[in-house]
Amino acid sequence: MKNNIIKIIFLLLLLSIIPGCSKGDDNTVSEAAEKVVDAMFTAPNPKLFTSETATVIGEGISEKEQSEQKEEIEKNWEDLLGKYFEMGRLEYFISTYGQQFLFEADSEEKEIYVKEIELVDQTDTSETVLVKYMDGEKEKEEKIYFQYDQDGLIRDVYPLRN
Repeated sequence: MKNNIIKIIFLLLLLSIIPGCSKGDDNTVSEAAEKVVDAMFTAPNPKLFTSETATVIGEGISEKEQSEQKEEIEKNWEDLLGKYFEMGRLEYFISTYGQQFLFEADSEEKEIYVKEIELVDQTDTSETVLVKYMDGEKEKEEKIYFQYDQDGLIRDVYPLRN
């Protein structure tokens, strides 16, 4: 009986230190969510977004250059956030919401950065955070929803619009 209790305690301790699996206590935004929010809301960031990769081929940049830049940006996203995402889901995130705020900041030639991240709601498989950020001279807020798989990896991320 005592051996079983020790094994259970050891297993619980092990699970709590595995990166990406533990979301922390009830008042803490997970490391994965913090990293994703920082990447989404910090611009300009030419390592994660350039307008050249979002333009039509032939408008100021060759197809080869655009392809090389796009590959480099995808590698940078993978290096920064890949360990937090379920297989194949980072690419989907980048192509949908991941670069949305970076694109807006670039097209309007303004700076954005995170001021504060607050936990709004958290379950075993999801987390909603409130991001307070500076958008040029204006302070704005955005709720971001994170869905996790059974291993604690991000399955989906998207803004919750009112």
